[in-house]
Amino acid sequence: MKLGTMKSQLPWSLEHADLSFCHTGGLDWDAAAALAPLGAHAQVAASVDEIVRQVIAAARPGDHLLCMSNGGFGGVHTKLMEELQKHR
Repeated sequence: MKLGTMKSQLPWSLEHADLSFCHTGGLDWDAAAALAPLGAHAQVAASVDEIVRQVIAAARPGDHLLCMSNGGFGGVHTKLMEELQKHR
């Protein structure tokens, strides 16, 4: 994903999600433009803290969250879990 070779496939791969969030830090391509076909169903964030805030603001009890990354991703998994616990 970092190089953007599959960016044209991204909207198609997320079309069944109610909402999608994309971290744009370190990308060499325009994620907002690539996700534009999803309209309001996709949000982008330049930092991990920003994406955590976006997810927490949108998440509701009973939602299923899927976090996909190819590494530690700035501790996003722990940050999300901590914030979700605070907002129970």
